[in-house]
Amino acid sequence: MWRIFKCCMPFKSIHMRNLISNYFGVLLGSTYALILRLVFHFPLGDENGAGRFDFYDLFSIAFVWITPIIIGIIPMIFASNDQLKSISYRIWKPVISVFIFFVITFITRIEDLICIIVISFPFLLGAMMGGLIFGKALEKYRKNKGIMLSIVMIPFIISPLEKSLPTPQNTFTIKTSKLINSNPNNIWNNIIRVRKIEQEEYTRGFFNYAGIPRPLWAELDKDELGATRIGHFEGGLIFKETVITWEKNKKIAFKIQVIPSSLRPTVFDEHILKGNHFKFLNASYELKQINDNKTELILSSSYQLDTKINGYASFWGNEMLTDFQERLLDVIQNRCENVN
Repeated sequence: MWRIFKCCMPFKSIHMRNLISNYFGVLLGSTYALILRLVFHFPLGDENGAGRFDFYDLFSIAFVWITPIIIGIIPMIFASNDQLKSISYRIWKPVISVFIFFVITFITRIEDLICIIVISFPFLLGAMMGGLIFGKALEKYRKNKGIMLSIVMIPFIISPLEKSLPTPQNTFTIKTSKLINSNPNNIWNNIIRVRKIEQEEYTRGFFNYAGIPRPLWAELDKDELGATRIGHFEGGLIFKETVITWEKNKKIAFKIQVIPSSLRPTVFDEHILKGNHFKFLNASYELKQINDNKTELILSSSYQLDTKINGYASFWGNEMLTDFQERLLDVIQNRCENVN
């Protein structure tokens, strides 16, 4: 019996090492990502900012770009020398760590699908680069795992330093236009007030399926400067729009504010609409008559970003707003060109 046990010991030892090198590092990378996601959004202080300990921020270089690199390095620390020599191993193991993290955050509702989509590019790219580049270097410096694992503290160190730097504040404007076979008066009546948009009128797109609510209807209390228009969206989301420009049949502009009590219980609303990093500023419709029965309708929207990653965040903000405006103009065009 003792001989059999002694014979089995090497097999068990090898099997355990294989399990650790194949799975432990991957799961540890996912766990690390989950811990940072929770820490970087931990509600320290009240919602007005009083008593907040704002060293950590999800909308930061430390979380969005540095964290995924560390996620990619962690599985490499526990990989064997043969595994580290494999380029496919150094790429795919970090990717698996990120995917596990995404699945956990989605199932537990820590993140919405749209939020996962937004961070997927830097997380997947950063993790792959971390595994591919640093994985090769680890062959020489892996003898002391304790020292190697100290890299997990890098985002916690960088984030407070990053918070001490000035945060850029940028404004972005998206313009979308549509040629409509109708006169300005008919178009005007379809944009100042919008009757309920039925499901068959609105073509849902990628962002709608990912969690961005579609518009439903808009009501205007009076036809003049200073009037209030209320825009209703799916899920009960409501925007208050104050008329700041009124040129009948030519141009109307609104100052936009989200009504806090209408915010949906979603991560997207909490991070974007309720947070301090993104703010809708204004929107306008401009009508340019081409001839008696053709008008160019231009929809412009402006928003403000206040993050350390404005360049990347604005890409998604522009894409989402462009998609929204194009689909809304399609509805207006169909209504104006198909007058009953």
